[in-house]
Amino acid sequence: MGIGKPVQRHKGAVTTSAQHLAIGMISLTLVACANNGPLSVGVTDPCTSLSNIVDDYPSGFEKYRGAGNDYHSVTLFRAKEQLVKGHCEIWSWSGGDHAYVCTANALAAEVAAERYQSSVGFVSQCLGSGWTRETIKRERDGVPLGEATRFTSSEAPGLVVSVENLNPKKSYRQWHSNYLYIGSQSRAPSKQPATK
Repeated sequence: MGIGKPVQRHKGAVTTSAQHLAIGMISLTLVACANNGPLSVGVTDPCTSLSNIVDDYPSGFEKYRGAGNDYHSVTLFRAKEQLVKGHCEIWSWSGGDHAYVCTANALAAEVAAERYQSSVGFVSQCLGSGWTRETIKRERDGVPLGEATRFTSSEAPGLVVSVENLNPKKSYRQWHSNYLYIGSQSRAPSKQPATK
């Protein structure tokens, strides 16, 4: 199967005939064993689903919201469309920020690192050349957490798509967590200030 020329979709999204490659790539990535068994893709066409979710950001992902649970400053909704089956939610903060988030944990660093690299490739291919890519190191209180690759576009102001691979050293369990975050830039990982 050859990879075709990029095709401009709507609102700045670019896809290629590599969608089939991307579907295979994300499928291989997600079947790697996690702490609670294999993960699976929850949609038939991940690139189209990703593009549609990105396009729904201005509405706060209204059409993707399932049942919700209210907490002090955030409401968590089960996502009606699951890029990673059983692992995606809509986060809606009281200040008006929103995010579509998929989370998966792994006990093995190698599994999490492979998922991260494959997911970055998948997101990059699906979003296309209209998006700027930046990889940053994450830390909290001077302690390294891992890394994140952020995608932004001038055609989607205020929105960031971020793929993260985190391993908080002080966590209860030494899990490696992978996140796909689609939402408000103000809630997304950003460059950490230099520590002294």
